[in-house]
Amino acid sequence: MPSLQNDSLSIEVAERGAELRSLRTQDGAEWLWQGDPAWWTGRSPLLFPVVGKSPADQVSIEGKPYPMKPHGFARTLDFTVAGKSQTQVDLVLKANEMTRASYPFEFELVMSYKLDGPSLWIGAMLYNRDTRPMPTQFGFHPAFNWPLPGAGRATHAVVLEDGNPSACYRLDADKLLMRTTEPTPFVDGKMIPSREMFDADAMIFLDGVGNRMRFEGGGSSIDILAQNLPQLGIWQKPGAPYLCIEPWQGAAPFTDTGDALETRNGAITLSPRASARFAMQITPRLSTSSVSKMSKD
Repeated sequence: MPSLQNDSLSIEVAERGAELRSLRTQDGAEWLWQGDPAWWTGRSPLLFPVVGKSPADQVSIEGKPYPMKPHGFARTLDFTVAGKSQTQVDLVLKANEMTRASYPFEFELVMSYKLDGPSLWIGAMLYNRDTRPMPTQFGFHPAFNWPLPGAGRATHAVVLEDGNPSACYRLDADKLLMRTTEPTPFVDGKMIPSREMFDADAMIFLDGVGNRMRFEGGGSSIDILAQNLPQLGIWQKPGAPYLCIEPWQGAAPFTDTGDALETRNGAITLSPRASARFAMQITPRLSTSSVSKMSKD
C-alpha cells in the first residue's frame, strides 16, 4: 500500500480503487474514518463513471443499455502505481475488458495524491482515449471522523465559505433523486449536522455550494477546496461516528428522467481525445488546545 509522509501529514493509499485509507497529522491524529464494518467499510471511495445509483442498476449510452453498479466501478478495481516520489504517488486505471462491459469507452483515469505542506492534494485526470464523445461523471466520497480529533463533544458545523445552496434534494426508496426539495439546512452558508438529518439518507445539493468548505468543531477543522466539482453530497449512516463531505461532478438521475448517461444530472461529455481534471485539497487542523496539551505531554 503506497504511503507518503512530510513534516505535517502522512497518508496511505490502496491500489484497490486508488482509495485514500489514512490521513494523519504528525501529532498522530487520524482524520479519516477507518471503515468499521459495523457501520460502513468505505473510507474514501472514488465515484466513476457515475455518481449515485442508476435505475435498475443500468445506464443507457447511445440508446444501448449497460449494467452499472452504484457509484460506478472504479472503487472496486485495482489501479496501477504509475509513479512515486517522497511527496506524490500516481495511480492509473485504463479501460479493460471488464470496464467495457458496462462503459464502452477507451479511457484513462490518473489519480494523483500529493503532500504540500499541511495539505493533501488529490487530483483526477480523466482522458477520453476513444474516437467517440464520452459522457461521464466523477466524485469524491471521503468520510471524516465525527467528532474530529481534539474536538470532543463540541458542536460541529459544515461551513460553505463561498456558497449557500437554495434547496436540498433527497433520494427515494430506489436511491434516485426526487423532484421535491427541502429547504436548505444552510443558514448564511453554515449547517449544524445532527444524526436525525440522515434518517432520510444523504442530503444532496445540485447547485450553489461553491468551491471552499470546512468541517469544524471544538477548534479543530478540515478545510476542503474543490475544483470542477459543483455538486455536493453530505451523508452519514445514522448514528455512525463519521461524516461524508462529497464534492461531485454529477449526481443520480431524477426519478422521471430515465437511465441515459448523456442526460444524467451534472454529467459532462468529453470530446474524442479530450480530458477533464477534478481535484480536492484537504487541510486538517487540530485545535490549539489539543496541540498545546500534546506538546506538554
